[in-house]
Amino acid sequence: MSSNSPTPQADDRRNAIIEATVDSFGKLGYYGTSLQRIATEVGLTKAGVLHYVGSKEGLLSLVLSEVYDGENLDIMTAMVAKSRPLIADMWRKVVAINAKRPALVHMFSTLSAEALDPEHPAHEYFVNRERQTVSSALNINWSVPDGVNVEHVLQAGLSMMDGIQLRWLRSPDQDLNAMWADCEEVLFPLPQWNGYR
Repeated sequence: MSSNSPTPQADDRRNAIIEATVDSFGKLGYYGTSLQRIATEVGLTKAGVLHYVGSKEGLLSLVLSEVYDGENLDIMTAMVAKSRPLIADMWRKVVAINAKRPALVHMFSTLSAEALDPEHPAHEYFVNRERQTVSSALNINWSVPDGVNVEHVLQAGLSMMDGIQLRWLRSPDQDLNAMWADCEEVLFPLPQWNGYR
């Protein structure tokens, strides 16, 4: 192992910092969370937390771009590798992942609302995220019915996803996968989408 490789203890501390941050950003938002709060939660000093994440904004970028978006990027990569993937299949995979990580979805939703403020450090991330997601997805050779505007379907799917996740967070006893299945009836109506979902 090289001297630059993180140790298991360093990985554990970094993971503890991420977990505490996800929880705090979800409940209190970015502005309501202090580095000292994270440090106290994980048993480190503020300087100790900064050693792992660099800055509070670095921590914000880490939990959004790497932690939250990481698994979704894996799904997109898998879709690119298929010859004629189904958009409905992509959304189901995203929903299945999010159903298993309510704390991350809570954090994402809280930060998304908070970042409506143009001065928020995540404002540009959220402004660009949908555009970049749709732009990347348009490079995939989707299998869709004739006449379907793929860009519109992707944008509608993102909007539905944001809305359904908020409803789910308000009523966590519901099954997110089942809630999404109801959305599919509208997003991919039959008979037009027969064989494409």
